[in-house]
Amino acid sequence: MKKLLSYLVVISALIQVSSCQKELSYETEQSPAQGSLQDDGNGNCLPKKVNGAFLEGTALLPDSNTVQITVNVTKKGTYFITTDTLNGYFFKATGVFTSTGITQVTLKGNGNPLASGIDNFSIRFGNSACIVSVNVLPAGTGAAVFTLSGSPGNCTNAQVDGVYSTGTALSYNNTVTISVNVTTIGTYNISTTYQGMTFSGNGSFSTPGIQSVTLNGSGTPTTGGANVVPITAGSTTCSFTVNVLSPAEGTISCGNAIVKGLYVVSTALVAGDSVLLEVNVTKAGAYDISTDNVNGFSFSGSGEFTTTGNQTVTLAGTGTPSSTGNTEFTVSFGNSNCTFSITVKDIDYFPRTVNSNWSYEINNNVNDSLRIYVIPDGFSTGGNNYTVFMRKNGMTTDTFGYFRRDGNDYFLYENISYFGLDDPAWGDYAFLKDAAAGTTWNSTSFSGTVQGTPVMVRIKFTINSPRDISTALTTSTGTKTYYNVLVVKEELEGFDGTNWVSLTSSIGYILNYYARNIGMILQEVYDGSGSIQSSMALRRSEVF
Repeated sequence: MKKLLSYLVVISALIQVSSCQKELSYETEQSPAQGSLQDDGNGNCLPKKVNGAFLEGTALLPDSNTVQITVNVTKKGTYFITTDTLNGYFFKATGVFTSTGITQVTLKGNGNPLASGIDNFSIRFGNSACIVSVNVLPAGTGAAVFTLSGSPGNCTNAQVDGVYSTGTALSYNNTVTISVNVTTIGTYNISTTYQGMTFSGNGSFSTPGIQSVTLNGSGTPTTGGANVVPITAGSTTCSFTVNVLSPAEGTISCGNAIVKGLYVVSTALVAGDSVLLEVNVTKAGAYDISTDNVNGFSFSGSGEFTTTGNQTVTLAGTGTPSSTGNTEFTVSFGNSNCTFSITVKDIDYFPRTVNSNWSYEINNNVNDSLRIYVIPDGFSTGGNNYTVFMRKNGMTTDTFGYFRRDGNDYFLYENISYFGLDDPAWGDYAFLKDAAAGTTWNSTSFSGTVQGTPVMVRIKFTINSPRDISTALTTSTGTKTYYNVLVVKEELEGFDGTNWVSLTSSIGYILNYYARNIGMILQEVYDGSGSIQSSMALRRSEVF
């Protein structure tokens, strides 16, 4: 691999391999369910709702003190979801998932909070986990005193979320957020019912002042049009408007389906993972379109068709693909249905598919860039077959490196004479392994001479971060956040005849950042004092 920014560039990646156990034909709903908790990408359960008042020294009521979370069920069966025990109490839920897909689960509280404050519970299901925060009020705290903002007129800044259609039951997506002015902290219970719809919420206020309360919707709208819903708390009343639509009618087509995003096994879908489908609307109105849940993920969208005729609808993806390969979805609208397919790829922090290419910005200079790309021509030596990467910097085109993969290990074949060796020194070595943070390994040792003096060198690799962190990069094209990122540290060592000696303090080190199924997104070169000397940041990529 040619030198790019410093004494050394060794493109590295780390692959996480998940093994899938084949479901046996005799599995029933009474065998353990499988799935994953839904979160916001930062470890917080999403969506989530904490219900009830939590008071220091007051035993929890399992039917009132609850936590609601969302699970993507990939296999029907029994479930047991629980939190850790903090401050004398915990939450748990048991039952049977009778269908796959996104579903809401209520965990009931047990125990007695020992002290006031905020407790951050970790909820676990299968191999997934997320965080929910619960606020415990001091002992003796009673009912809160507050007023509804906007009373006696329209509720101030009321935000109504979700789609409302006559005859269609509300779900966890149907909520309304209102503003209240708290004068005395304490517990609250707010509820209103109108035209078949109920909006309610309970909990506690831990600070005085203006704050927001989200009420969850339930029931089934009975009356179309603009429903002005009154709500009362204490002696104050305000109202908010819920527009209830009639259901849209029409047909759906998958013939020109456009799939957006990257779908990777064991990797949760993110914003932007979606499919665009064509719909011929014959009657305007509300729509709620979804696919079946296949291979651990699904697509859905809701809204309003305001006109008739041909138009495009976007269905957002959610869930986590459980296996690689082609996944076929069925989607319905009205009396019509169709199918489309999505290919789920293997986990790969260093893609090597032909025609894949990456463009990097050097040292934040828009006029200094490097393009790396994969060509169809392969290379073989020593019984191994390699993928050839090329590089182009301005008018100069050259070989970037030769890469291969063997199981969970990645290998690089290169000439490391750029260390300063007098003669070429080619070798094949593992530059990536599937290992935990803090794991270190060494490359093959290379022998040669520098100005006639015999030397022996090798590269030391360290996994320098927990798996799958998020990293935001800013280049001339803007700021983009990459998820599922690994950081690998590279250092050079020399052999003094007895021991291997680190050269980091004299020549520095390199940090390489790799995003799952994208490749290297950032390279930072540091000197011996730990000061950054140069960088190379991804501004565009195309992986096939």
